[in-house]
Amino acid sequence: ERTEYQRRKIKLLSMLDEVENRYVRYCEQMQSVVNSFDTVIGHGAAAPYTTLAQKAMSRHFRCMKDAIAAELKSTCDLLGEKDAAGLNAPTKGETPRLKLLEQRFRRQKSLQHMSMLQPESWRPQRGLPERSVNLLRSWLFEHFLHPYPSEADKHLLSRQTGLSKNQVSNWFINARVRLWKPMVEEMYQQELQQ
Repeated sequence: ERTEYQRRKIKLLSMLDEVENRYVRYCEQMQSVVNSFDTVIGHGAAAPYTTLAQKAMSRHFRCMKDAIAAELKSTCDLLGEKDAAGLNAPTKGETPRLKLLEQRFRRQKSLQHMSMLQPESWRPQRGLPERSVNLLRSWLFEHFLHPYPSEADKHLLSRQTGLSKNQVSNWFINARVRLWKPMVEEMYQQELQQ
């Protein structure tokens, strides 16, 4: 039984490393996509599309890491190793890598957000509020393969953005024509050229 727990502990430790490595890889890949998008469209142009996706993925990785860490602690307790689970746990004053990356990401986004918070007050607002549009764009790109929100999604987006359900529906109708369709066509063109 003890040997089985030892094997389990080793597996959990390797899973913990794998989750951290994949999170770092995800952040690097996302940053490379953001950089590519920014070079083509302009600095900061990718932010509305990637902000929610990065936050959601960060949360998913964090939940997986926490679940594995809890199992590891339980296994170490069964083995009688009270401090062994602390191998990957942060010591006092130390921040785990996932949390550190998440903090860096939040800091970067808040700096970008601060630079976006200087609207020209003399201009009347045209269209929907920028914050609402950013949330809708993020949803659109998170669900790129099927950009058709259900009634429940529309209701939730309506509450999050402060728009009516009808405004949300109309925005998606327009966005699929103006944003999504040209991107899909461009992707097909690139595939045909290759």
